[in-house]
Amino acid sequence: MPTNPVITPPVYTPPLYTPPVVVPTTTTPTTTPTTQGPSPAPLCTGGPSAQQLIAVVEGTPGIPDEPLKVTTGPFCSGEWQFAVMEIVADDAEDKYEPLAVVTTGKPATLKLIEAGADVCSNEVQAQAPVGIRVRACGA
Repeated sequence: MPTNPVITPPVYTPPLYTPPVVVPTTTTPTTTPTTQGPSPAPLCTGGPSAQQLIAVVEGTPGIPDEPLKVTTGPFCSGEWQFAVMEIVADDAEDKYEPLAVVTTGKPATLKLIEAGADVCSNEVQAQAPVGIRVRACGA
């Protein structure tokens, strides 16, 4: 005779409770602060004029014997000045390389220090005020 097996219901074991883990959040800056270098010399107030600067440059060996115009500046710091000039074009298609100019002195008695494509000379680096060095040398 067959015996009836005893069926036992399955035993339910609840899962172990694991509390949630709280991870502190940290914020990192999205930008890094920049250190600002020295300020470039501001536009001149009280001179010299563009014409006074051009008069100092005209006739200098190595400077083209063409009419010039100031395209940027003049910028002043103390008794030093910086400007960018170019040859006055006869027509719109003429393009000329800019001529950087560093001078020193009062408007009526300007002295040419440097004129050319690169005016960051030893004299400018050693004697010019910081604002003029920023304009002439980039630092």
